[in-house]
Amino acid sequence: MQAKLQMVGWSPSLSNAGFNYRTLWFSSSSNPDPNTHSNTNSNPNPASGSAASGEQTNSKNEQGQDEKSDSIDSMGEPELRSEVGKLRDLLKEETKKGEDMKEKLVRTLADMENLRERTSRQVSEARQFAVQGLVKSLVDVADNLERAAGSVSIGDVDGSNEIDLDRALSLLKSLREGVVLTDNILMKVLESQGVKRYDPLGNPFDPNLHNALFEVPDATKEPGTVALVIKKGYMLHDRAVRAAEVGVVAATNDDPGKDEPGSP
Repeated sequence: MQAKLQMVGWSPSLSNAGFNYRTLWFSSSSNPDPNTHSNTNSNPNPASGSAASGEQTNSKNEQGQDEKSDSIDSMGEPELRSEVGKLRDLLKEETKKGEDMKEKLVRTLADMENLRERTSRQVSEARQFAVQGLVKSLVDVADNLERAAGSVSIGDVDGSNEIDLDRALSLLKSLREGVVLTDNILMKVLESQGVKRYDPLGNPFDPNLHNALFEVPDATKEPGTVALVIKKGYMLHDRAVRAAEVGVVAATNDDPGKDEPGSP
């Protein structure tokens, strides 16, 4: 067997383009002996089947690479220049796609940052002006209170003006009407926000709704009944935001439900 080594190089113009290709192959000066070839391929040992299969696969891969090298070797310089041009165009196209994707990514990041800032600003404004509707409704209450206070002059109060009984009664009547009207408007405003006022007078004592301040002896009512209401309670939907302050009927000594002093 004689080995032949051949070096193939491109022209300077293609070499400058970044290509430098070399091919190595071996050829035989004489045909091999058929008997020797058959004896080499035959393997009576079954255990070496997997090794032979791996060598056959490697042989096929090397054969495919040799065929590809031969196809490139068979191409002329114009064809190679054409292939290089196609590869350059493909590179430019992929580069442009990468730049477009980068630009889209930058724009998306900018949009997300703008959205974050806008959302943060809206949340801050919503938190700051959350009670704007309630404030607008309470302004009417403040106006009515101002009118009620203006119905009675300072001179009528400090005694600098002489006032008869009829005038005093008229002033008190107008003042009371103004206060009642203001209270009604205030309750309408609170009810629009889900707030209701309740009066527990005469109801059984409920620790969830009532705050007992003292006990009242009253034989005409059941022990534990609300006898007096100092302050009415307010409910926000189903929750007591302020329990009513009340006085509760105390249990009498002859009440069987009351424990005797000293009893466990």
